[in-house]
Amino acid sequence: MILDRLEVDHLRNIENLSLELAPGINLFTGPNGAGKTSLLEAVHLLVRGKSFRRGGLESQISHTSDDMAVRGRFTADKSSFRLDFNKRRGNPLELQHDRRRVQRISEIVSLVPIQTFLPDLAELIFGAPVERRKWLDLGVLYEGAEALRTMAHFRHVLRQRNAALRTRQVSQLDAWDFELIASAEAITALRHRCFESMKKEVVSCMSQLCPELDVSLRFFPGFRGGEFAEDLRKQRPRDVKLRMTNSGPHRADVHVRIGVDGSHRRALPSAAALVSQGQARALAAAFKLGQVQYLKTRGYRSLLLVDDLGSEWDDLHCDRFLTHMTELGSQALSSAVSTGLLPQGWAERVTRFRLNQGNVL
Repeated sequence: MILDRLEVDHLRNIENLSLELAPGINLFTGPNGAGKTSLLEAVHLLVRGKSFRRGGLESQISHTSDDMAVRGRFTADKSSFRLDFNKRRGNPLELQHDRRRVQRISEIVSLVPIQTFLPDLAELIFGAPVERRKWLDLGVLYEGAEALRTMAHFRHVLRQRNAALRTRQVSQLDAWDFELIASAEAITALRHRCFESMKKEVVSCMSQLCPELDVSLRFFPGFRGGEFAEDLRKQRPRDVKLRMTNSGPHRADVHVRIGVDGSHRRALPSAAALVSQGQARALAAAFKLGQVQYLKTRGYRSLLLVDDLGSEWDDLHCDRFLTHMTELGSQALSSAVSTGLLPQGWAERVTRFRLNQGNVL
């Protein structure tokens, strides 16, 4: 899926902007405050209904207006569709797909898979399990409608069990445990299957982006032992004491280790404790590009949003990243202060847009 036309009105310092975009790498350059990141944010708003920045939607509306809008035309082969994002102060967000109002964001998620590469990219390695769980669940989302229902049902049952724990309604736990166990087993099976498929692509990307690292990956389902039912039974006294469910798929993680002891199969320390900031960024990029490749094998073409390209990479890793991104054939929208931050030879291989104060020069 290619975003070939983008229109943005009254988003931060962008008043009115229309762009025709290329299928490959589109690079927005300019000084700080030029609107480069805001353009990437506009695309994220269009296809996800929310920003990757902090703050409510109304804080993103230009101070000169009471509403903002983003419009995009997407093409694939001989077909095309349009998405519209509109937000007026004091009114609910409105999303449209080919002029038809979208009731749920999930209706457009499968239309445009996106991957973000932001300055905090290394948090996928250094950060809490929730970061890696989000990455994993993004892949699960494209397993089909049944996967979406399974994930939603687990969240519902978990909320109900936690509510019973908070209000000390211990007599209700047996009923909720029955539901939780069945739902947990279903979502764990989905995640494990998806992880094993994505893992192959991630390892392939690692061999290109950070070949100097010997990395092993393992899916942790969020509970100890082979059976969630047994773990839940053992954890109940602790759950009642702390008034929350302490184990389960909501605690799942992807363990990233540097090397494995071949004689005892004992995992070495976490990658987070050993790698540099640059290496962590390369590992995180491999996770995301591996997911892009996985989705491509399933017929989905991802859109990549890359903020501050070149500023956090050395030339070697940036060149590897750009090379692999190009080989995947995905469209990318990237920002950089100048093309001088790109590795040698890349300035001529991208479609460039120079911005200043929200306008294209």
